[in-house]
Amino acid sequence: MLWTGQLRELEPAFQKPIAYSLQLTGAEGQCAIPIAVGDRVVFRPTGTLRCIACGRSVKKLYQGGYCFPCVQTLAECDLCIVKPHQCHFHLGTCRDALFAANHCMVPHCVYIAWSSGFKVGITRKGRQFRRWMDQGAVEAAVIAEVPDRKTAGELEVHIAQSMADKTNWRRMLTDEEGPDRPLAEVAREVQSSVAQIYRRYLVDDIRPAQLVYPRQPGFTVSLSSLAFAADGSVGGVLRGIKGQYLMFDHGVLNVKRWAGYEVVVEHESAS
Repeated sequence: MLWTGQLRELEPAFQKPIAYSLQLTGAEGQCAIPIAVGDRVVFRPTGTLRCIACGRSVKKLYQGGYCFPCVQTLAECDLCIVKPHQCHFHLGTCRDALFAANHCMVPHCVYIAWSSGFKVGITRKGRQFRRWMDQGAVEAAVIAEVPDRKTAGELEVHIAQSMADKTNWRRMLTDEEGPDRPLAEVAREVQSSVAQIYRRYLVDDIRPAQLVYPRQPGFTVSLSSLAFAADGSVGGVLRGIKGQYLMFDHGVLNVKRWAGYEVVVEHESAS
């Protein structure tokens, strides 16, 4: 089948293995295309780019699909989104108080995950599994619950003095072994090392969750990063999916990187 619309990030559903769907936004609204290993999925970009926030046609997109004016004005594009410890709401300079109330001034979790190695991260409480699936984590556990995003960011920075806080996508895609130590053991070690000011937020019950991603047995991923070009197509038979990456014989496509690009999607189900 053929589908046309502006690409959005992959939508994962937690099960074993994780199920995925492509998300497209077009004139008739949003559609979801379930995809699975063995399907043939080909993207043909039309050359049209639209901001994922305001929808206007532009020549260039920034920060995962936004036009330049939206990057400069929207709260979700502010620096504190990627550096939450630099939240400036208390200074009265937040771009959108309503956005802050719904996304920042709400309980957050600090977690330890294994993606390309052990790492610390944060997310809004209740969105842990979505965050872990987006990062390609194979195991993760919440170690602390805090009242707001700024506090979560400060605790993350504190822990990141001795642990990674970013995922290496190449290692994440090639790793098939998982943690080399029990994650619960590492999580308790991290908890025991945090400063006294943060200890009241630590959770008593460490409950690691395991995540399994769809992948053809024996498939060795090529780490060539695939890109959209106006005069060509990208894709083929889908060999695996992890995080926001689609794995093909000749390389991998980071779907989130191309959010806002209009594409024609050719999808042939293997089933």
